[in-house]
Amino acid sequence: MNRQEIKKLLKSKESIIDIHTHIGISQKFYYQFGYPYALSLEDLIIRMEVLGIGHSVVFPFVDSAFCENDNQSSKIKTTKKHCGFPYELENRNLLNEINEIFPENNHKVLPFLMFDPSREAEKQAFQLEKLSEKYPVFGLKTATTYIQAFVNDLETKGKPILDFARKKQLPIVFHSAVHPEDPWASAYDIVDFAERHPDIRVCIAHSARFAKPVLEKANRLKNCFVDLSAFIIHCKLVLQNSLSIATEETRFFADYKDPLSVITGLTENYPDTMLWGSDTPFYYWIQKYYTADGTLVEDTLQCDFNEEAQLLNSLPDGIKDRIAYKNNIRFLFGSEN
Repeated sequence: MNRQEIKKLLKSKESIIDIHTHIGISQKFYYQFGYPYALSLEDLIIRMEVLGIGHSVVFPFVDSAFCENDNQSSKIKTTKKHCGFPYELENRNLLNEINEIFPENNHKVLPFLMFDPSREAEKQAFQLEKLSEKYPVFGLKTATTYIQAFVNDLETKGKPILDFARKKQLPIVFHSAVHPEDPWASAYDIVDFAERHPDIRVCIAHSARFAKPVLEKANRLKNCFVDLSAFIIHCKLVLQNSLSIATEETRFFADYKDPLSVITGLTENYPDTMLWGSDTPFYYWIQKYYTADGTLVEDTLQCDFNEEAQLLNSLPDGIKDRIAYKNNIRFLFGSEN
């Protein structure tokens, strides 16, 4: 099906839309004994059927073959051994898997293409244009923490990519952070970006790390949304007093020992802002990564494959329909489309 046909299908019948999933592979995660490190479209479709999910927004995995870790430091270095610019291979492979290998399922998944706002933007924008002419594309995604790029570079070095998103009226999902040693994906930078660009629909991933000032500001902006991806392990991070979550003084007040009460509180306070997403397969997170000061962070966070969907299904129907369908449609296509 083409983009218009898929859009018409989505709007004709209400269903659960998972706004945040990944397919692909991360060699880096695999070789450092991290998990998860891969997921195929076939596996994602099976999970969706088991869990009763009608459609999923899907991205490649977060790192690119264009970037690699320097074994001598925490810095990311670029390489042209495998591809000429960031996400060249990952975006092409994502769309090939969806449309050429499993075309019978292309109406079930809504591909968002990955981008790097800090490097080789013109080359990326050219490929994004070509891919979107050939295949259905529904948005863009960036995870700047893992490639050590900056959200605000999208307005300068990354402007060709921003221009492409604006031309195609595509929404953008931003991985978010509040860690004091993660300058790359600041949730505060993302919501400020959304304020400066009211014509661009923006989603701040991972509940904006529960930062109440970000949630409040996003709620005031018609173009800004916040997704609930990997919700359960983020509640666990609160209980661990992790620096990856907003401090108690700035955190949305809730009982984080009870994720259902937290998600209920968020959706009641910000009913038009929150989007449901599972972060499949990253609802499970055993990884190592570096902060800006060179500190190696090791996380071990576990969550069963069905827990995020069970949490959604525990909500009253009115809230569930809003955060898993109505808001998601507005984010994907805008209120006027």
